[in-house]
Amino acid sequence: MHRLLCLLLLLNSSFAAADALSLKQTCVKYLQSYKSYFKDENLEKVCSEVKVNDGCQSADGEPIFHSDFSGKAEGAKKILVMSLIHGDEKQAGELGRFWLERLHKLDPRNSWRIIPIANPDGVKNTTRTNANGVDLNRNFPTVDWSTDAVKYWEKDTRKSPRKFPGYSPGGEPETKCFVKHIEEYKPDFVISIHTPLNVLDFDGPKLKTKPKYEYIPWKSLGNFPGSLGRYLWVERSTPVLTTELKNSLPINEKPFEQLQDLIGTLVKTDLK
Repeated sequence: MHRLLCLLLLLNSSFAAADALSLKQTCVKYLQSYKSYFKDENLEKVCSEVKVNDGCQSADGEPIFHSDFSGKAEGAKKILVMSLIHGDEKQAGELGRFWLERLHKLDPRNSWRIIPIANPDGVKNTTRTNANGVDLNRNFPTVDWSTDAVKYWEKDTRKSPRKFPGYSPGGEPETKCFVKHIEEYKPDFVISIHTPLNVLDFDGPKLKTKPKYEYIPWKSLGNFPGSLGRYLWVERSTPVLTTELKNSLPINEKPFEQLQDLIGTLVKTDLK
């Protein structure tokens, strides 16, 4: 019996090691497609520390991995970042990778959770939607989804297949994963990285003075049925910053550093 127990423990350990190696390889495979601004790239180390929540797989079964970083400041806030909800917005992947790598080199003031590849099937297929043809940023289970999401899609997007909200509120496996992250992590602030509208779109309380940021301007785009902004800010009072990057990347990392530091300062204020 003792030998059998030892054998089972050894097998479980071997399976866990194999799973960790496979996840690391998947992480490297996806993230190496995006530019690193660091001369001493540490992607292997970054990817050796990612993990996957139970149930966080794409429609095609790809893992939706993330990394956590604990804040060192007293009263540290929790910041959740999702990049590449739309798989064809390549510049979003550049910023997601940069913040992930940078946090490995810092002792951050706040706690961060980074989901760098939120829509792996869209990335793999170079599509905005997931493998089921659903725009994940229109699939969040907002209160008005069942009554308004399809109507909004038909009227305001003229049934654009790129913006199809799905068949049921929160019905896509990726959306279920995002909701699970939100419920489990309980972020104080959420950032969704997109391209190419060239604005910082803030769903949150009215700020007396928006932090100065020269790379892209602040501009409110509003929210809609099934969107992350409506799901989190309108219905749950959790602020969301949608970072709409330019199609062209900055020549160096400074704008990306400044934005991360700006967010770290912004979350110190009362945003509820």
